[in-house]
Amino acid sequence: MQVIGLHTRLKPGREADYDRIHAVLSPEHEQALRDSGVHSWHIWRDGLDLFHTVVCDDWADMETSMARLELTARWHEVIHPLLDMSVSQRGPLPLVWQLP
Repeated sequence: MQVIGLHTRLKPGREADYDRIHAVLSPEHEQALRDSGVHSWHIWRDGLDLFHTVVCDDWADMETSMARLELTARWHEVIHPLLDMSVSQRGPLPLVWQLP
């Protein structure tokens, strides 16, 4: 089991769009994430900055599994225009500290 931290940043003015899209994720998308080994995914927003924690069996396997799906391509078409990809972390953040 892995706990992954991610950081992404929204483009200015896209906060409401991002919140609206995430208010209800499709059951198909939720099931695909679960089938790929995701146990939970939380996202917090501070202004334009988004902080994610993902609990999954294996991050690399999940990414490979999700990349095969047409659903993921459709999701990227919707979500990427909202994100500032030049500053968004594309993979897990390095773990600095945790409370044992």
